[in-house]
Amino acid sequence: MKLGYVLSRYPLLSETFILREIWELERQGQQVAVYPLRHAPGARAKSHPRVAALRARTWRAGWLAAGSHLYWLRRRPLRYLATLAEAAARNSGDLNLELGALAYWGKAVAIARQARRDRIEQMHAHYATHPALVAWVVWRLTGIPYSFTVHAHDLFCHRAMLGRKIAAASAVVAISEYNRRLLEAARPARAATPLQVVHCGVEVPPPSPPRARGGRALRILSVGSLQAYKGHRVLISACALLRRRGLGFQCRIVGAGPLQAALRRQIARAGLEDSIQLAGAATEEEVAAELRQTQVFALPSVRVPRTGQMEGIPVALMEAMAASLAVVASRLSGIPELVGDGVEGLLVPPGDAAALAHALERLRDPELRQRLGRAGRTKVAAEFSLAANVARLAELWQGTRRREVAA
Repeated sequence: MKLGYVLSRYPLLSETFILREIWELERQGQQVAVYPLRHAPGARAKSHPRVAALRARTWRAGWLAAGSHLYWLRRRPLRYLATLAEAAARNSGDLNLELGALAYWGKAVAIARQARRDRIEQMHAHYATHPALVAWVVWRLTGIPYSFTVHAHDLFCHRAMLGRKIAAASAVVAISEYNRRLLEAARPARAATPLQVVHCGVEVPPPSPPRARGGRALRILSVGSLQAYKGHRVLISACALLRRRGLGFQCRIVGAGPLQAALRRQIARAGLEDSIQLAGAATEEEVAAELRQTQVFALPSVRVPRTGQMEGIPVALMEAMAASLAVVASRLSGIPELVGDGVEGLLVPPGDAAALAHALERLRDPELRQRLGRAGRTKVAAEFSLAANVARLAELWQGTRRREVAA
């Protein structure tokens, strides 16, 4: 199929899962065109090497964007005006989505014109917010069917127009069963749109030799953007508790984001500069190297009270488990679908630094680490394989296409 991907920004270093999905679609023989809503980072920005290996053409707004309004006003004036009015009205309860509907209207009509020129057969958006709205606009103007994947903030924080987007889509993908249940509640009663759980996937490397037991200092790694819902503050507090108990550790936090300065101050106040390092942003190759050099992976995600933002299922956890690492995570959202407590890892209550410190202390036991690491790798290989889950996506689109032809 000729697939069009609508993304907020591309390529974005923190959204490795989307890059891998497109890469695997191409590997499986699909044709992909990428329609980003915002400019990609500049040439000096850090980027995953895999970006250069993609064949996917990335659309960039040019003269086409300026002329697209006139193009559609001449061909479908009533549909153009009705779509603009509906997009503005249905998003009026959420300032973020309302501003996005107006800000991206020009991009949406330009993408609709370009997608028709590109003979796109299926549009797919990642996130139910601005990208799904643009895919909906494309469908309204061109009739090209669309689907979208729902992840986290787009379901937990910003739900204006969600029911309309679901009802008009050819399919909606949830990355967890937890999300699917929320989508089921949001789906209009008469809508027959399939709601399919397709996990984000990772590549499972060949089994690695058992890690050295190391010395008395536990090596801890956390990977994730430095935002409140990732729970890095909780991890630092847990490390402070380990220090008070006289337990040695080294912790590396990989990622970049708005909380970097605040986390650095928290580390300094706790006197942990010698034990916790903020390593900055990293490519997928650099993250893989970090995983090979550590013993335990910790991601104590939380729900942000003011906004409701929280994880879906963190891909970084999948990567750590695929590398046979023992993991500690929060009992939150879809995470228990990936990590069974005491089976593939250890789960703790969100925001509970004492429970996290206790779990990390338990993982000083090398036999426990190895048992959890083996089970985690098996779970990821069975249910979170990139190749298998991308094949499921392609099968979903083919199925909706067959139903449309039959209808």
